[in-house]
Amino acid sequence: MVDGKISEEVLIVDWLGRGGIAHTTDAWVRECRMRGRATTVVTRAHRELALAIPDSVVAGGRGGPVVSHLAVVRKAIRVVREHARSPVVLQGSVLPQLELEVVRAARKAGSRLLLVAHEASITRRSPFAARSLAALVRRVDVVVAHSSFVAGELGRLTGRNDIEVVPLPLPLGLLDAVGDAESVVTPGGEPVALHFGNLHRSYKGSATVFRLAKRGAPGWRFALVGVGAPEGGPGVEAVGRFLDAAELVATVAASDATVLPYARASQSAAVVLAQALGSVVIASAVGGIPEQIEHRRTGWLIPPSAPDGAWLEALEALSEPSERSRIASAAKESVHSAHAAFAARIAELLA
Repeated sequence: MVDGKISEEVLIVDWLGRGGIAHTTDAWVRECRMRGRATTVVTRAHRELALAIPDSVVAGGRGGPVVSHLAVVRKAIRVVREHARSPVVLQGSVLPQLELEVVRAARKAGSRLLLVAHEASITRRSPFAARSLAALVRRVDVVVAHSSFVAGELGRLTGRNDIEVVPLPLPLGLLDAVGDAESVVTPGGEPVALHFGNLHRSYKGSATVFRLAKRGAPGWRFALVGVGAPEGGPGVEAVGRFLDAAELVATVAASDATVLPYARASQSAAVVLAQALGSVVIASAVGGIPEQIEHRRTGWLIPPSAPDGAWLEALEALSEPSERSRIASAAKESVHSAHAAFAARIAELLA
């Protein structure tokens, strides 16, 4: 609404529309709509988020990544102008040099701006990216981070000391698919230590998991699942392809432990998914991961650069089903509590 009244609509711009950020955006949309807030999503065409939210306003899909990104920027500007005074939520940043145009349009439309900072830097190399990200962070009304790690890094970059830290939400869209498929990992008698994600990215730590499998962990078998998974070998099963939502949740739910030897992380949607599905997480204590796992209560934390033996020690400690059950139960309770805190806080921020 206009004419001095606060709009009940929320505009959310998700630049990429895929991966962990898309699942987070989906949670924002669901929580807003459950509270009676009409929500319009602008995102990339033909991607996960557009499929999950069929009434999304889509753009891009043709040309290279910069051309597609520019198309989403232009579409977002049009929607912002059409819904003057509605709060605008920007999910992450890819090319802040272009995204600043949406900020300018929102200012002219009298809209309040929230930036959800999923990273403390721009991963795609481009001219003036760091400077433009700092400008973007400084010019919005509210900055939300899903870990204190990201909030601290952005604070040092920009001088802002008012960044909101809100827990990473549950991937509700993925959890809706529970029971719709079977695990892609071959059933067997031994517990499964699973490593999943976009495994072509070296910081995910697939090489570490492969070494562990080659060395062997008594009583365990290993599975590496996702795009870029290396070929299997003795003691390890590999599924090197994209998994749809139903396959992914079935595979994680059927595993007994999730092994995430990340070299870096702002926070991890994989941790949240595994905890929600009862797979005990063993992860590197890097970035925001220690904020998601309480060591030996809701998972296991391994110090950065720890030798392979530390990971094998964790698996040995988790070889008892009762111990896995204890940790999985505490983790599931923790992640649901975190989601409730997320939902309550974003409702306040958008009020």
